[in-house]
Amino acid sequence: MSAERIALMVLAALATAIGAYLSFERSRGRLPPCPVGGGGCATVQHSRYAELAGIPVSTLGMLGGIALFTSTFLRPPNGPVVTLGIAVAGALFSGYLTVLEGFVINAWCAWCLASAALWACSAVVAGVQAARVPAAT
Repeated sequence: MSAERIALMVLAALATAIGAYLSFERSRGRLPPCPVGGGGCATVQHSRYAELAGIPVSTLGMLGGIALFTSTFLRPPNGPVVTLGIAVAGALFSGYLTVLEGFVINAWCAWCLASAALWACSAVVAGVQAARVPAAT
């Protein structure tokens, strides 16, 4: 098993865990404790951007993490390309949400930033993995 594949599995598991935790707390009607003071997590969680088409963004992150983790089991040459696609989509969506936090919501959620960092790292690692797979002939 390659180092990239192991790294992607760990990153995906962590992204899934953050999404699952935030989704669980939301389902209980509670806000997770914000590791950084100032109430940014509450502000972000109560914003109109906390849901997309009625689905909590945290749930989308959890499902994306599960999809990324699952994709690491697909065989080359298509597996790494699928993994890269999921990782890039997750990183772009997280980047969009991070821009919203900073320029629209005007609050930062540490959980969201951690998730965005995981997705960005996943995209980089998946890119390295895909570049190492020999082209199909």
